[in-house]
Amino acid sequence: MKVVLFVLALFIYGHCYSQIDSALIKRIKALDTADIVKADTVSVPNDSFSKKVRELRSEQKGLTLETILRLKIAEEQQKDTAHSKEFYQKLVDEITTGRTSKLLENSVINIYRRTFTEKELDELISFYKTSAGQKMNTEYLLLLVQSVKDAEQLLKLAAKNLQ
Repeated sequence: MKVVLFVLALFIYGHCYSQIDSALIKRIKALDTADIVKADTVSVPNDSFSKKVRELRSEQKGLTLETILRLKIAEEQQKDTAHSKEFYQKLVDEITTGRTSKLLENSVINIYRRTFTEKELDELISFYKTSAGQKMNTEYLLLLVQSVKDAEQLLKLAAKNLQ
C-alpha cells in the first residue's frame, strides 16, 4: 500500500506541482497511518448509490484496485521464497472472488460515499462511456508508469546536480 501511495503522490507531484494543496498532502500522509479498514468494510446498502459505484467500476477498465493488488501480489511473490506459487494463486482468487473481494467492494463503495455525490458519479459514468473516457481506461496505466519513470530519472538528475 505504501508503494501505491508513493507512486500516486509522485504522480500528483510531477503533474500538479503548482496546484498541490497542502491539505491533500496531509490527507495522503494520513492514509498511511490510518486504521480505517473496519469502518470502510462494513456492509453497504443495496441502493442506487452503491449500484452506480459498481457501474462506474465496471466502466473503468484501466488502473483498478484489483490491478494494483495483482501487481503488489506479483511483486511479493518474486521476493518470497517461503510460500508456493499455489499460495499466491489462492491469494489472487481470494481478492477477486472470495470473501476479501466483497470486503474490498464494500471498502470502495464506502470511500466513494465519502468522496462523491450521486450526481458526480453520474458524470463520471457518462465520461467513461465517451471515447475520451475509454481512451483514458486503456492509456492511463501506461501514462502513469511512463510519468513515474520520467520522474525517477529527473529526481536522479536533480540529486546529481545538487552534489
